[in-house]
Amino acid sequence: MKANISLVLNAILLLAVIYLFTKQPAAAGPDKEAEPAATTTDGPKFVYIDADTLLEKYDYFRQQKEALEKREADATEKLAQRGRALESQYRQVQEKIQKGLLTPNQIAEEEQRLGRQQQVLMDEREKLSQELLGESQRVNTELQEKLKSILDGLRAEKGYAMILQFGQGSSLLNASEALDITEEVLTILNKKGVDGEEKDTSSSN
Repeated sequence: MKANISLVLNAILLLAVIYLFTKQPAAAGPDKEAEPAATTTDGPKFVYIDADTLLEKYDYFRQQKEALEKREADATEKLAQRGRALESQYRQVQEKIQKGLLTPNQIAEEEQRLGRQQQVLMDEREKLSQELLGESQRVNTELQEKLKSILDGLRAEKGYAMILQFGQGSSLLNASEALDITEEVLTILNKKGVDGEEKDTSSSN
């Protein structure tokens, strides 16, 4: 298909993962200057997220990716079947032409008919491609909004100055594992639903 959804989904996360925290907390009083939240903790000021691990282990993202890939595969197969059927019709018309079984007017009509069918098939392929791309962008937007909210909360709680992206294509080449907060972020992501509410993990009696 024109849009390879698998590749799109593997890359959609990281437009906003490098998240710089520059906001200052409100001043404690009129005579006190506001200080960066990073000064309120003795922990690391710079941490990072392993983007590849995040994409692999974030349950909602993985489920959405698998659903889109299945939809793409099913639709591609159906379109391929219709394409093969159209090709078979074209061969049949060619055989009739070679045997002299069609008049010039009939040949023109068949060419127009097959041309219309081919255009319909191309239009449906393009429409599906755009729908899948739009759906992947929706997932991307949801993920980035949730991720930003979580990082805001972690910054306020722990006073991080900067959260970097580590993974394929990242400019961060090496870093201590002690600065990796991926699992912490994943725990929060997987605990909350898409709407931000915590999942009910209690079992029913």
